[in-house]
Amino acid sequence: MVLLRAAIGFAPLLLFAVAVTQFTGRSAWTIDTPHLRVTVLKGGGHVAEIALKTPGAVSPLWVQSRPTIEPWQYDAARDATRYGGDSGARLMSSLAGHSLCFPYWGNPSPAEERAGMTYHGETGISEWKQAGAGENWLDVFAQLPESRTRFERRLTVRGTVVWFDETATNEAAWDRPVSWCEHVTMGAPFLERGVTQFFASATRGKPLGEAGSEQYWPHGRENGRIIDLSLVRNATQGGEVNNYLVDPSRQIGWFAAFNPRLSLVFGYVFRPVEFPWLNVWESYTPDLFTRGMEFSDTPVHGTAHTLLKTPALWGAPTYEWLNARRSIHKRYAAFSAPVGKSFTGVRDIRVEGTRLTILPLHGGAPVQVDLGDAL
Repeated sequence: MVLLRAAIGFAPLLLFAVAVTQFTGRSAWTIDTPHLRVTVLKGGGHVAEIALKTPGAVSPLWVQSRPTIEPWQYDAARDATRYGGDSGARLMSSLAGHSLCFPYWGNPSPAEERAGMTYHGETGISEWKQAGAGENWLDVFAQLPESRTRFERRLTVRGTVVWFDETATNEAAWDRPVSWCEHVTMGAPFLERGVTQFFASATRGKPLGEAGSEQYWPHGRENGRIIDLSLVRNATQGGEVNNYLVDPSRQIGWFAAFNPRLSLVFGYVFRPVEFPWLNVWESYTPDLFTRGMEFSDTPVHGTAHTLLKTPALWGAPTYEWLNARRSIHKRYAAFSAPVGKSFTGVRDIRVEGTRLTILPLHGGAPVQVDLGDAL
């Protein structure tokens, strides 16, 4: 049985429910279970909230401090300056939390921008619609008219875990190169200067757009100098994007964010064969205080013009082909794990069957998370 209710309507009658809701004044769906609350925006399909239902818990995902609008309400003459201008303004007008970048990550070409294409592709500015729902799951989809693609997503909540099953289907009669990035962005109050730590199964990396430079996680570069990406820095400016190869020797890739004050570890697990890259983005300005940990099939910003120039890097592909009338399916999971006050960080994350194990940085008992399913 599924309960559909308005955000200001009656209290839920079930322990599990999928609800039609409002989130910061925007149309949304919420999956509400005993352990977790997950909210998805209809405008852009952004996952705006993944919140533990425990006293004092917060959602790690970023919510803009300024009001946002539905992407179909965007008017360039009225809104472009407010949301940063250029090809990213329409996306920024509705952006929140975990955003999907498809069929490309980054900026359109000048010709594509003149034709109306936006930053990070079509999915983030599309109207998503509900295809079905159950007690702990929600099916949504978006039709992408410019790329003639249908994108489908099922979210399933199991305990403190959110499973994502996603399928992109090419409805055109020709093959095309695509890039696919899960743009997970965290913000305050989970994100704190000098407090929130980051860990990942990342290896060698480089600053975005710099083919000759090389570094190793957690070291990155900003304006030519080395920075430490394992901690939210006490900086006031935006940082550059740094690309990292997810450890190709492992079947499961991961990243985790840890706020010791909140005693919470939040992260994602995924297959490197599907997402071989991790793109790390920081912004520490007063009006845009964020950290993006973006697992992706590309480290290349841009559409086909840019992608085809660099088909591979360090033995890993930098895009994939979505063939005519065919589909690509990917699966991954987000997890939330309360930890004790003695927990100091993440040394490793291992997935065996339906069990996720977080190994502490400085010893102590591992933290177990029941995934409820196998990756």
